[in-house]
Amino acid sequence: MDGDRRGGGASTRRGNDDPRPIRVLHVDDDPAFCELTGARLERTGAERPWIRVESVSDPTAVTERLDGVDCVVSDYDMPQMNGLELLDTLRDEGFDAPFVLFTGKGSEQIASRAISAGVTDYLRKGGGADRFDVLANRIRNAVARDRAERELELSETRLRRVVDLLPLCLFVKDEEGRYVLMNEAGAETYDMTPAEVEGRYEADLLSEETAERFRAEDEEILASGESTYLPEQRRRDDDGELVVESVRKVPFELDATGRSGVLGVVEDTTADFHRERRRERALETLEDARRVLDDARAAGDAAAVDAHERVERYLVRAETLLSEDGPVDGDGV
Repeated sequence: MDGDRRGGGASTRRGNDDPRPIRVLHVDDDPAFCELTGARLERTGAERPWIRVESVSDPTAVTERLDGVDCVVSDYDMPQMNGLELLDTLRDEGFDAPFVLFTGKGSEQIASRAISAGVTDYLRKGGGADRFDVLANRIRNAVARDRAERELELSETRLRRVVDLLPLCLFVKDEEGRYVLMNEAGAETYDMTPAEVEGRYEADLLSEETAERFRAEDEEILASGESTYLPEQRRRDDDGELVVESVRKVPFELDATGRSGVLGVVEDTTADFHRERRRERALETLEDARRVLDDARAAGDAAAVDAHERVERYLVRAETLLSEDGPVDGDGV
């Protein structure tokens, strides 16, 4: 079986406000009890979401009936396989929706085995008609949790896609300076994947001096609760080459417990920096050419030829500066 066999789609609704019915597959080798359980669960329709039950008495046929199922309710003691063996089979097939063990074979040993096996809930049969009300409540709670978790997973997946599409580096660090989020553009800065960066500290990725400087900035942001903007942050990469970045950092709440961190957006402006330096040098070169021409006029015809050659060199230099990218030769920045 391919992929996730859980039922239902994503929704922003929760609990009793969820309009989607809950599809339950009830597995019990007693057909009469299957019919009774289905009728009693569907009779709890005053509570929402509604429960719709499909019954099967042969546990070996369950894998063919899973499409759209939100929860499996199973007996334990069945001739073909017991309930925990059925659970193992379903998990191997990729079905990870709630699984409730509803059995007349109750013992501490079975309960312990059920918990160890990963059963969502465990309930003994018997105890009067209200036992079905209890079962219905357990099913609704289990499915509500499962749907909420899947919605959260879907939201995180969508957010991850958006973050990784950004052309700028985006990161989140916790109070200890550990990366809890890094997008693809940022990870590429270190020739790594986001998963390889997340969980590491800046000291694992940068020089000690640079890491300490960035850490001091983060601590100041966390202490003040105010954002900061650095239009021209400079650092050296592993090859010693200058990297110029535009950086904005803001305090960021990591979770509902109030843990704080730092959210940062970094744009590599190295090319723009070198382009501006080249423009400045080109303007300086043109000014030098003007001075040479002024000197030639003042000196007379004897210096004209030499001045012309010097001006020609300056113009070639200015043209080179304006047409090429990268650092300026001899620039000490």
